[in-house]
Amino acid sequence: MRITTVVVTVALLGLLNYSLNKFMIDNDDYEILLISVTIFILYGVFMINAPISVRLTTQYFELKKVVGSIRIEYAAISYIGRYTPTLSDMKMFGSGGLWGFVGVFRNSDIGSYSAFIGDMQQSFLIRTVEGRVYVFSVEDVDDLIASIKRVIR
Repeated sequence: MRITTVVVTVALLGLLNYSLNKFMIDNDDYEILLISVTIFILYGVFMINAPISVRLTTQYFELKKVVGSIRIEYAAISYIGRYTPTLSDMKMFGSGGLWGFVGVFRNSDIGSYSAFIGDMQQSFLIRTVEGRVYVFSVEDVDDLIASIKRVIR
């Protein structure tokens, strides 16, 4: 876990604790409580979507998240290759670094895509036959791409 993630987590928990204590003492400070709870909920959404691991089976690629997973059948993959997000990639909704790069992003070259990236230098793109675009990252990106290409050809 990166130090930034730990520091932000501690800071957000401190903010939530402070706002709950202040609310219990003052009983009328709804603003700080509402802001703190909203930030905490958004943080939770990004945290539970953070990528944990990748698994290749005989039938599909699977990204395991903190909660749930994304499965893409090999038959549904029309393209797979390396992709390094750039500064021109615009975040539509998501986390731009905390718990990884997770969310919906947009780029003029590939359009809108769902990102689950831990390390931008190890990222790759999957386009499905339905036109959905995903960007993931793994440690051995070239080996993973080669393994999937052998199956989908």
